[in-house]
Amino acid sequence: MSATTAVVLGLALTACSGGGGGGGAAEGKSGGDAKPVSGSAVKIDLTKDTEKQVGVTLTDTQIGDRVQVKKVSTKLKTDNVTSLKSSQGDVVLVQLKVTVPEDGSSVSTTDFGLTDDQDTTSSNLYAGGLEAAMEAQGYAAFPSYVSAGSTKTGWVALQLLDTAKSAELTWKRAAHTDYDSGKKYKERTLTAPLLTNTGADAAVSAAKEGATPKKASAKSTDPVTKNTVTVDQIITNFPLPAAVDYETGHIVAVHIKADAGSVYTSGWSPSDLQLLTADGDKVDRYSSPDVKTALAEKGFTGLTDDGYISSGESTTGWVPFLVKPSTGDSGFTISQHRRAANIIGGGSVPAADFPAKIGIEGVTDGSGSSESDDQSTEGSDGSGANA
Repeated sequence: MSATTAVVLGLALTACSGGGGGGGAAEGKSGGDAKPVSGSAVKIDLTKDTEKQVGVTLTDTQIGDRVQVKKVSTKLKTDNVTSLKSSQGDVVLVQLKVTVPEDGSSVSTTDFGLTDDQDTTSSNLYAGGLEAAMEAQGYAAFPSYVSAGSTKTGWVALQLLDTAKSAELTWKRAAHTDYDSGKKYKERTLTAPLLTNTGADAAVSAAKEGATPKKASAKSTDPVTKNTVTVDQIITNFPLPAAVDYETGHIVAVHIKADAGSVYTSGWSPSDLQLLTADGDKVDRYSSPDVKTALAEKGFTGLTDDGYISSGESTTGWVPFLVKPSTGDSGFTISQHRRAANIIGGGSVPAADFPAKIGIEGVTDGSGSSESDDQSTEGSDGSGANA
């Protein structure tokens, strides 16, 4: 599902009579035949415009309120909604039928969410014309508040942050006290299966394959500063997270050990790393927080903090690079760049690059594994510091 497409679930609330034997209140408060959750997630391709029936029900058996999910749709267009950004994920609108008996507890649109987001129905989501877009396309927005004993129908906007995953609907119940009986109810959350994203199957498979580290070998050493970068693993085809929808390509992540030489006090920074592709592209480190999180979720931890290390220290971790589709997944070279600097006390160090071909186990590109040919450059080897 593109960033300009919203998922919609229809929400209708039906009031129940508090005195009727077949009402929702009698069914829920004593438990009766009511089940907290029934039904199963609907299988849907979130990358396409479609609409399906759902048939999932959540029942608050303590007080009798009931939520039925009726439909899911990916047809809402949000091209003109200025408040939506790619980092916010995709909009999801839910159609529910909510039964609030006379002696039940009120319901708010902010009670509903998805398991991958903590604040899906925030005012920021509705700002910038989202509600107007819903109304214009026939999705009447759900009222912000529904009192006990009343019935309302409408569409609620939610947010799916990761379209490569399935999602569950959450219904938050605030702590409250029954005015008649004085009984106190604790805060609680009901969760029901909602979306099984069939369109993500290929992406999930690619993620599993691309997230398999391969043994690798490369070593780049600056003979003047003695800064050294050693590669021992590589992930060649890690998919971009769904939140990064303004870029194309995939992630190549390199696991490195960086040792900062003790000759100068300037230390070492990953911003001086580049990945060279077989196509001749020079790629800088890709410092996207979404990519860092996606890698970490699969156990591939990045360099500590910003990765900078002081003179004489070492650090290890994964460094991601964004590789465009044309470059393939082999023939990589790691290169550390030395910046030109003046030496305190006199002298200077010129800029230089120190490339090292990455040999990947099981991958033959005609060159095999190799270390870099250390490039000697003239400069002070004293104990002074870079300015």
